[in-house]
Order: sequence, then structure tokens, then C-alpha cells
Amino acid sequence: ARRLLDIDAALARLAALQPRLVEVVNCRFFGGYTEEETAAILGVTDRTVRRDWEKARAWLADALDPA
Repeated sequence: ARRLLDIDAALARLAALQPRLVEVVNCRFFGGYTEEETAAILGVTDRTVRRDWEKARAWLADALDPA
């Protein structure tokens, strides 16, 4: 349960900085959408979704497990 709270808090911090990255996480991770489906939902290109997904995963990994 603690890990879920940490994830929720990290997503809230990320949303304050880059809200579209959180939208991509919501679609890809929680919604199970493909890159193409996520791009259509958000009105961006597949390439943008791919870049945002990579940035969001890296940011969250760092936020959840700082060195």
C-alpha cells in the first residue's frame, strides 16, 4: 500500500511539471493503450507518445528510487 501512495505522489509531482507525461502514463500503463491509441486520444504523434513514455518512465524511476 505504501508503494501505491508513493506512485500516486510521484505522479502528482510530475503532473505539476509536465501534465502530458502523466496523461501518457495513464493511457499506456493504467489504460493499456498502444502508442498509436494513446497518440489518437491525446492528439499527438506516435513519436511524441514514445518520447513522453520514455521521459515519464525515467522520471518516475528516479522519483521512486532516488540514488
